[in-house]
Amino acid sequence: MRKLSIYGLPRGRGNILDALLPVGTLLVGGLHFYKPGEKAHAAEARHVHADHYEVFVNVQGSGVVEVEGVDYAFRVGDVILIEPGESHHVRSDEKDPLVNLWVGASTRPG
Repeated sequence: MRKLSIYGLPRGRGNILDALLPVGTLLVGGLHFYKPGEKAHAAEARHVHADHYEVFVNVQGSGVVEVEGVDYAFRVGDVILIEPGESHHVRSDEKDPLVNLWVGASTRPG
């Protein structure tokens, strides 16, 4: 897991992330508007992607990203890279709900 800030990302050539993070082609993504206190994949004890990275960008609100059982604060502008195989959940704050941009990306060739 890596935590960065979108404000410090250098300009990439292929996509917004490739200059800093070890990701390849962006595969899927979306924008999730969390309800107060909502936890992503709450029914799953371990939510993992074995074959690709997942990147979260906080665009509004606050919350926590739990990675391998450890909570990391997630505030506006934060960028979190989830490595393939890392268990993770996003949890929104009760009073300041998250809006989270998420992107699935392939591993970089080579």
